[in-house]
Amino acid sequence: MLIAWPHILEQYSSVAQARAALAPLSREDRAAALDQPGYGVAREIARAVPSRACVLVLARTGPEHVKYYQARFAYYLYPRKARVTDRADAAESGCAYLAVFRDTPANLAQEPFPGHWDEAQLAARLARLTKIHADESVEIFRSPEVAR
Repeated sequence: MLIAWPHILEQYSSVAQARAALAPLSREDRAAALDQPGYGVAREIARAVPSRACVLVLARTGPEHVKYYQARFAYYLYPRKARVTDRADAAESGCAYLAVFRDTPANLAQEPFPGHWDEAQLAARLARLTKIHADESVEIFRSPEVAR
């Protein structure tokens, strides 16, 4: 116990600080605070994409973050079908909506983007789509075949 005491005290202190910081927040605000930027991006996609639609998320992020966002977006966007990839040239595969998400500088510093992200090629691809939402985190597009 004596050897472990400093570590136990540190863990207890961290939990107490987190509890004090999160206690006054609503459930949604807690999710936003703890899951940056995933929750906010998913919330914007959910506002723009119908609940029974499929959305392909092109994410400029590291490989482990792609896995993380795939799991989180599947949860946050349910019942929508959400696919996440780090390839800007990935096929839509039946998804009528496309979201372009560039991860935060902090996440990219932690795990750099390893692939090739051709902005000109992406712009040409997006030119045939209708932009339905844009903010600092995500741009969302709809295929022209989708009725409003």
